[in-house]
Amino acid sequence: MKKQVVIFSLIALMVGTALAQDPNRRVPRSEDHFWRKKIVNRIDLTEKMNAPLIARENRFYAESQYSGKDGIVMALFNGLKQGDYVAYNPDSLTVSMSYQDVLRKIQDFEGSVLGEEDAFDEEDVDGGFDDGFDEGDFDDFSGEDDMFEDDGFGDFEDEFGEDLGDDLGEEGEGAEEDLGEFDTGPFENVIQFVEDVIFDKTRSEIVHNIEFIEIIWTDPGETLPDKSLCVFRYEDILGTLENTQWKNRFNDAEYRTLKEIFDLRLFHSFIIEVSGVGVTNLDEAEVRRQQLTEFEHHLWSY
Repeated sequence: MKKQVVIFSLIALMVGTALAQDPNRRVPRSEDHFWRKKIVNRIDLTEKMNAPLIARENRFYAESQYSGKDGIVMALFNGLKQGDYVAYNPDSLTVSMSYQDVLRKIQDFEGSVLGEEDAFDEEDVDGGFDDGFDEGDFDDFSGEDDMFEDDGFGDFEDEFGEDLGDDLGEEGEGAEEDLGEFDTGPFENVIQFVEDVIFDKTRSEIVHNIEFIEIIWTDPGETLPDKSLCVFRYEDILGTLENTQWKNRFNDAEYRTLKEIFDLRLFHSFIIEVSGVGVTNLDEAEVRRQQLTEFEHHLWSY
C-alpha cells in the first residue's frame, strides 16, 4: 500500500510540475472564468528586447539542437510551406490559407507599393494606432528597400511560380521552392498576438491564453499603412515554436525555445485593443497595461 501511495504521489508531482512549466496547458474551464478580457498585443521586433525573436544563427552554430534558427517569422513561413499547419485569412479566421495563398497576397501588397493596384482600401490592420504620435510611433520601422524589386527578371507570376509549370517540368513545385529567397524584411518589423486574460476563480490566479499570432506587413517606404498578411492559431504552431530557438545574446548556454519565451513573456509588447475597444496612442496603451496590472494585484487570493 505504501508503495502505491508513493507511486501515485510521484505521478501527481510530475503532472503538477509539467503543468507549472506550461501555462498554456493550464487554461481553466469556461465555467471557472470569473473575469476575462480579450487583448490584442503588438510586438515591435525592431526593439532591442525583441530582437532575439527574429535573430538568425550564423554558420558557427550549425550543430544547434533546434531545427529552426532563423527567428519566428521564418519559422512560421517554413512550417506553412512544409504543410505542418495552415494559416487563416485575417478577415475571417475560419477561412484557411495555403502557402500559395500567402504568396499571392504578398504579390498584392507589392503591387500596391509599385502603384499597380490599390489593395489597401479594404484590408487595413484593425486596432492599430493612428498617425498622431510624437515619439515612439509604432510606424517607425527600419525597412530600407522595396521587397521583390522588379529588376527585369520577369513578372511576379514568374517570380513566385504561378506560371512556372512549363519551365519547371517535373523538377519543382513553383513557389514552394523559393521561400528562402524573398525579402522577409517587411514581415520582421511587427507581429501581433491575441490572447484571453482570464481570472481563474478555482485557482485564484490570472492565466494568459494566447489564441492567435498575426504576421504584419510593413511598407519599406514607410508611407502605406500596415497590412495583416495572415494569422496562425497558437495551438497549431506550438510544435514549431518548441523547435525554434530564441537567441540569448548574453549566454550561449541559455538559449530557449520560442514557446518558452511566450510562456515566460520574455518580450516587450504594447496593448492595441482591449475587448474590441482600440487604443489610439502609446500613453493610453501604458494606462491600459497598468490597469490590468493593478486589477491583478488587487484580486483576492486564498
